[in-house]
Amino acid sequence: MRLIGHGLAVFAFIVGVQMTSACSSRSGGAGSTVPPQARAPEAPSAPEQPAPAAQSRDAGPDECALSALPGEPIATVGLSDRIDPSNAPHPTNASERLLFRQLYETLVRVDCVGRVRPGLAESWRLDSDGRTWSVTLRDGARFSDGTAVTAADVRASWTRSGVDGALRPHVSRLAQSVEIAGDRTLAVTLRTPRVDAPFALAHPDLAVARVVADSPWPLGTRSVRISLEHDTSLVRNASVLTLARDHGPGTRFLVAVGDPRDLLDDGVDLLLTRDPATLDYAVTLPQFQPVPLAWQQTYVLLAPNRSPSSPSLADAARQVLANDAVRGEARGAQRPFWWESATGCSVALSPARTQSPLSSRIVYDGNDGAARDLAERFVGLARASGPSAKAFLDVLLPDRPQRKYERATGLTGEALARARQLGTDAGYVLAVESRPVDPCRDLQVLMDGARWLDPTTIVPLVETRPQAIVRRGRAGVAAEFDGGLVIDPTER
Repeated sequence: MRLIGHGLAVFAFIVGVQMTSACSSRSGGAGSTVPPQARAPEAPSAPEQPAPAAQSRDAGPDECALSALPGEPIATVGLSDRIDPSNAPHPTNASERLLFRQLYETLVRVDCVGRVRPGLAESWRLDSDGRTWSVTLRDGARFSDGTAVTAADVRASWTRSGVDGALRPHVSRLAQSVEIAGDRTLAVTLRTPRVDAPFALAHPDLAVARVVADSPWPLGTRSVRISLEHDTSLVRNASVLTLARDHGPGTRFLVAVGDPRDLLDDGVDLLLTRDPATLDYAVTLPQFQPVPLAWQQTYVLLAPNRSPSSPSLADAARQVLANDAVRGEARGAQRPFWWESATGCSVALSPARTQSPLSSRIVYDGNDGAARDLAERFVGLARASGPSAKAFLDVLLPDRPQRKYERATGLTGEALARARQLGTDAGYVLAVESRPVDPCRDLQVLMDGARWLDPTTIVPLVETRPQAIVRRGRAGVAAEFDGGLVIDPTER
């Protein structure tokens, strides 16, 4: 774990020293070799024809697998964040993202190299208007309780009050309208026209689920389900969720909020983490192999009243922040930035507001360690002097002394959302997807959360990614375009 300091002498930005593990049984391993990075997805490339022809591209079935070697299926997965069934199917943290991906499908998916693949839908075609996609559900599609999935079920999942209701806000950011065109067919008009492929239909906001009265878990459309037998067993203080399968063995998810290294000691087969101590510990255990995943999140600085003519951070400066300010693996944010290249988005910019005095705090998500690291570093920089600090301050605080970073404040939930909406703080550090399947949707979310924002003033900072710690001899895990993982993705 890097040592983060904020005194004046720190701002020469030397690389932090490595701290030894607190547990003597978990020491060492700092010099161990990490296996090569898994293939990162490229920008979306259009399939030459709609599915099912889209499935016949000349790529091997193991192209997106974490391990191309055969092995036993993943039996136990470790999760280090809290799981709340009421959030399903829309995750709020990394652990829910991994678990929900095993239960809930979107109509299509985008694989690790950017090809649109069948999901709940088996085929799709662009109608003559050039905007509407006619999507056909796969034959025999069923919810996890065995009931058939119809086009009406999909629309009901996306609306406020059933099939005839208005689209939910997270759906309406992606789709302009959704009409039932048959028992298995939907006509979906996307907000961002795409004549090559319906990438937006792969967005997690369009995951399909059905609420049932006798379970806290909505039904998904994969052939796995949360076991309704209440599993209260504990493994080193970890609660256990079991995913039962129609065919083959189930998968246990151990949920333990605390030290992720305990999950490795408890014998999990798969664990996602950015925690440096856990990664250092994993490379000392011969039964595990860390596999770097795609860069998933880009941290940015939003500053109210910032001028579009303000300078930007140089590539080298962003890399310095990644090296010295962020715990865990990070790199300087790299171009192209999707909010700069998104075109054809129907996002209305708010008129310029009268500039008003701002508070001296910089706000970050209190549940996000990397955002905290960056915000605290900026407060330290604002107190520094000398050429090293000035190179950053000219970008971060170009309008000194009107804008100051005197303290970093972590907020969560409604308090965080309210602060961003008001835009009365000196700055906001937040994470956005590095590779959104629909950049227009993500730009709309940014604007909805901060109507004062001018997208041309977004300051990119660093990118982060997790690593998958996989037990050797295990297989059947594939990465998708957004970095999500599917366990045994060939099973329906």
